[in-house]
Amino acid sequence: MAYREKGDNERGRQIISKAINVFSKHKYAYGLGEAYMEQRHYYSAFASKEILVQRISIVKKALTSFKQASSKLQMAHCLKEIGDLYFVKGEYTSAIIKLKEALSLYESINYKGLQGVYDLLGAAYTGAGDYKEGIRYGLLAVKTGEGLSDSTSQMSTIYNRLGITHYYLKEKQKAYTFFKKALGIARKNRDTTTINALVLNISHSLVDLNKPKEALTFLQDITKKYPPRDERSAIGVTAGFLSVHRLLKRYKQGQTYCNQLLEIAKRPDLSQTEYNAIYLAAIRFFIDSKQFNLAKKYLTRQKELVEKSGFLKYRSTNQFLWFKLDSSQGNYLSAIVHYRQYKILDDSVFNEEKSRQIAQLQVQYETEKKDQDIKLKAQSINLLTKQTQVQQSEIQKSEIIQNTTLAGIVLLGIIMGLLYNQYRIKQKNNKQLQHLLTEKEWLLKEVHHRVKNNLQTVLSLLESQSHSLSNDALQAIQVSQNRVYAMSLIHKKLYQATNVASINMEEYLKELIQHLRESFSDGYPIHFHQNYESIQLDVSQAVPVGLIVNEAVTNAFKYAFPEQESNNSIAVECKQTENDEIVLTISDNGKGLPADFYKKRNNEGLGLKLIRGLADDIDGKLTLTSDNGLTICISFKATPTLNDAIDKTRFSLVNAEYV
Repeated sequence: MAYREKGDNERGRQIISKAINVFSKHKYAYGLGEAYMEQRHYYSAFASKEILVQRISIVKKALTSFKQASSKLQMAHCLKEIGDLYFVKGEYTSAIIKLKEALSLYESINYKGLQGVYDLLGAAYTGAGDYKEGIRYGLLAVKTGEGLSDSTSQMSTIYNRLGITHYYLKEKQKAYTFFKKALGIARKNRDTTTINALVLNISHSLVDLNKPKEALTFLQDITKKYPPRDERSAIGVTAGFLSVHRLLKRYKQGQTYCNQLLEIAKRPDLSQTEYNAIYLAAIRFFIDSKQFNLAKKYLTRQKELVEKSGFLKYRSTNQFLWFKLDSSQGNYLSAIVHYRQYKILDDSVFNEEKSRQIAQLQVQYETEKKDQDIKLKAQSINLLTKQTQVQQSEIQKSEIIQNTTLAGIVLLGIIMGLLYNQYRIKQKNNKQLQHLLTEKEWLLKEVHHRVKNNLQTVLSLLESQSHSLSNDALQAIQVSQNRVYAMSLIHKKLYQATNVASINMEEYLKELIQHLRESFSDGYPIHFHQNYESIQLDVSQAVPVGLIVNEAVTNAFKYAFPEQESNNSIAVECKQTENDEIVLTISDNGKGLPADFYKKRNNEGLGLKLIRGLADDIDGKLTLTSDNGLTICISFKATPTLNDAIDKTRFSLVNAEYV
């Protein structure tokens, strides 16, 4: 250990090999396990696949030795390390299995410092595409670490990985919050390696939040205080600068950083994650700067890389970049093919998660069923025991009572047999009805899924067409895109939710407003104030409501604020009154309607005409108020959803089963 810390690896290797021979000769299992764990340090997990496999083999030898020594704590440490190495290797299922074995051992000895295991489990589930479990274990890691007042660099890793999971779920603000927490701890510990690793995540988050100038300031400040130590630690910083200059359309400055990244990519000892970060940054830069041949060259390289990794998120990103490249070059048919592949891969992540959830529910159902059967059998045994005692008592009284009892038992048996037969018939019918009902729910989900995909294809075609248009025609295409997106988002929410016929308007409107804000992000900033109650609307009402909000907010962006002021704001509210009436309000503090608007109502624009027509579709009352801005208020009654009917049917089935 001393020679390794000193940097004399050759001497360290020789001495640890001698130690292993001595421990083996004298069959000292615990010492042998420790020696193997020291030897593993000479095999870097990030050097190459072959060296990674060697390191796994050495740790497995240590595990065997600690088993012989009956040291549960050291066994748990080994299993945790093996799980970590499988994670680095990209074998996420194997990683989860080993990490859960480690967790079980830790819990059996009441070990408290479990935040590291939870963190690795969360990262492995995220790698496998199960973001729900990824977040669950990530939050467990945070809770455990904070409960133990852990302020080491381990907490930076925990916050960073939890941020990555939120980033994959497109929850950009949450991701940025966790990345900042990770950076704060790394700065306190003066952990330059971790800081350099976090730079790319934070700068990308700021870019995605449409804050490129803030990202540039952050990169300049962080590199001044914590300059990268070598080429590998410079990947995140360089890729961050490249992304910012690309977004700001500073292609000349960006080219310098792009060349630096591609020079680093020539190293043979980079990990798949590092190669992928380099290629993604370079490809996006080449597409935006119209260097299409170079974009195609590195897209091909990245495709070969991600096909080996098997990580669905990387593969879907590769197909999306092919789509962008083809669209930019006018190859629309090829663009559509790549876009469909992108959607298939993107949906596969969702489908895998759903499959796992269904499997878990099935196991839970079978377990509960077996427990219920055991309880029923126990009750039957108790009942028969009591009946036997009664019969014995009756036999002792008299032969007449005995005969009467026996006759009563036979009669009771016949009645129970008839009732049981009737019960089985009803149960069979109920199962058939339940099966049909479930089948129709899944069919309805599939319909919404296909409608959403078709609308996404329309969106991609509109986006491709917009590259060749300008001015009014381009604005018309963008407005149409927003309308199609509002409808597409409805169907996406329906097929992803367990509720097949109604929409949670709070979640839907927040996502729609975020999309509109990003669509008009080229202009000056406008503040949004949102206030929603958790209201469920049938799809027949949710679509018009979504389109009304789309039209109102779009009109506000376009016409309400002729002057670029810092206090420009738009407010959107959706509430339910005590009379079960829904009130939707969209207001701004802009210039309002013209003074002669009500005299020239026939001259109102298409947006307001659509809002009036959509309000009529939901039997709503529309009110326009122009006072220090424009307020659009629509009140309407919510119609019963299809899901209410399904719940009633289920209730009837349950009652029928126990009649």
